Amino acid sequence: MSVPRPDPSNLLALPSVSGHNGRLIEPRSLAGATDQPVPLIVTMSGEALLLALLVLLNESVDVDTTLQRGLDIVTAALDGRIGEIWLRSGSAREVELRYSSSDGSPGVLAFEAVRRALGVGTGPASISRVLKTGRGSTHGSIATDVWRGRAADAAAISVYSVLTFPIRTTAGVVGVLAIFRETEERPVSGVLDAIPVACHHLGRFLERVRAEGAFHEAAMELSALAATDSLTGLKNRREFDRALRTIPRQPFAVLSLDVDGLKSTNDSHGHAAGDALLRMVGHTLGLLVRGWDVMARVGGDEFAALLPEVGVFGANLVSERMRLAMRALVLPSGPVRITVGWSAAPAGADPASVWQRADESLYKAKHAGGDQVIGCSYEQGEAGDIADRSYSDVITRLLEGGPLTTMFQPIIDLVDGSVLGYEALARPEGFAAMDSVEDVFEAARSSGHIRDLDWVCRRRALEDAKQLPDRVALFLNISAAALLDPVHGVDQLLLLLQTVERAPQTVVLEITEHERIRDYDRLGEVLGAYRAEGIRFALDDVGEGHSTMELLAASESEFLKLGRSLTMTASRVGSRGAMQATLAFARVSGAVVIAEGVENEFVADLMKTAGIRHGQGFGLGKPTTASDVEDVGAALAGRAALSGLRPRGTLSADGPSPPLSAGIEQ
Repeated sequence: MSVPRPDPSNLLALPSVSGHNGRLIEPRSLAGATDQPVPLIVTMSGEALLLALLVLLNESVDVDTTLQRGLDIVTAALDGRIGEIWLRSGSAREVELRYSSSDGSPGVLAFEAVRRALGVGTGPASISRVLKTGRGSTHGSIATDVWRGRAADAAAISVYSVLTFPIRTTAGVVGVLAIFRETEERPVSGVLDAIPVACHHLGRFLERVRAEGAFHEAAMELSALAATDSLTGLKNRREFDRALRTIPRQPFAVLSLDVDGLKSTNDSHGHAAGDALLRMVGHTLGLLVRGWDVMARVGGDEFAALLPEVGVFGANLVSERMRLAMRALVLPSGPVRITVGWSAAPAGADPASVWQRADESLYKAKHAGGDQVIGCSYEQGEAGDIADRSYSDVITRLLEGGPLTTMFQPIIDLVDGSVLGYEALARPEGFAAMDSVEDVFEAARSSGHIRDLDWVCRRRALEDAKQLPDRVALFLNISAAALLDPVHGVDQLLLLLQTVERAPQTVVLEITEHERIRDYDRLGEVLGAYRAEGIRFALDDVGEGHSTMELLAASESEFLKLGRSLTMTASRVGSRGAMQATLAFARVSGAVVIAEGVENEFVADLMKTAGIRHGQGFGLGKPTTASDVEDVGAALAGRAALSGLRPRGTLSADGPSPPLSAGIEQ
């Protein structure tokens, strides 16, 4: 991480250390620090340097910040222009520039970018030599043959010498400290003599951190083993009980599942065949739940699932999906069948009672012959049974003015955690925040009600969005059919916006094109009419469905939302190619690319590395009502899963790649 010298008010305090001359030097920047200046001493004594470093290491709470601060201290004490810490990575012969300290001037940043661009490898000759021999250099003139053509680059930023010191642990040399200076004169001997000792303490610190990390990983592995069913790899009964006891106050559903015919399989084909059946069922069930759901084997042939923020429709949908998935499996012992009972409950319901209700539904389904799904609402009992209710009933109720709630999910800047906007998500009665309503809208498309349903949801969303922060962008889903409908045109939307006192410039219509658009001339006219009023457009699910390059070019959308299937498979060659094609188009058109399905830090890092600055997903912010919208930046900064959304993009010789312009007035 290359860190410029900042305003002293942006530094965390270190203990004051007095040197023999008592003069303060300009503090160097510390990543993420926000409090008080760090008093450092020009030409400080070796003892003062070591004292400051030891206090820092002993009070460490974050490895990256501690090593960065330690480098800042040592670089300043040696009056260096640039400081670097190279650490071994992976193979014993591979090294990587992990930390750097500088004044942040453009020339220095460009110089460092070239060295950082080396990535993981053997490193520069001056660094690899220290790693091989274990000996540093305090007479490192950059005019030597080691530097060859780079000497001119160094001289351009007034750097003429480099000091190198090995960083050792009991396992050997694990890194190199390099200090670039503007003079070839040796530093003050007292400080210079203290640097090897300082490197020794840095090595001990790294060794301690790695030992603590290994201990933590071992503890986590033991904890995972204690919570895992050894046969299926799913959670076991004890872990499922714990999950039930600790579920947050939110709606949830519990599924009880039973493998049909396990006893007959054991009797006819042996217990090995029965174990194979259970493993196959467990593996398949594990693939059908989300990362935060709890899927467990709770008995011989019994499984259970805890689904947070899932309502009656979601519970029934997941249960039916599981049952149908099993019918596609065939083992040598015969076909695979399961029976599922479920119960969905509101926030605050007793989880044990909800599981009991799911067991009762499972018993009824087994008694009815098995290989089926039966469930009910915990609150409404049998009256809440929805197994035979169709989505057309839901659509009819909505069009007649039935209950409809709007959830808002944030779209986040993956670099600084700021909110680009919120997408409005419709949730009819019986659907929890995390439930999918895609089947409802698909039924509306099939029945010809999609235009009216779109309008009802859009009107409700604008009304509910009154509680959102002022001037924040609001993304409203609109089907292609509804967009081209002459009945619900731009005039109606403008009238509605005037009623709720929302500026058209803050509205982004998100085209969810499940129907193929054939008249692109008509599309251009409609989009032009909306844009004339300041309304912008986003194209949803790019890379999926009917979102073709022809539609990309015709819509000229200001925002392109990568489909979740591309985001979740970003490590595959085909997905990366589609993402790069979208980014290339966005660079030419000026559009902002948003990755959907960002569920964790790993996916966020992949998107940032690919050059995608904005994301949306449960890992960044779950859908909530407008009144419950949180300070997303503050929430992410304190969340270990995304660790402040720290940027990890690569640098080129020209410095960091420029951020994409959001074009949103915040």
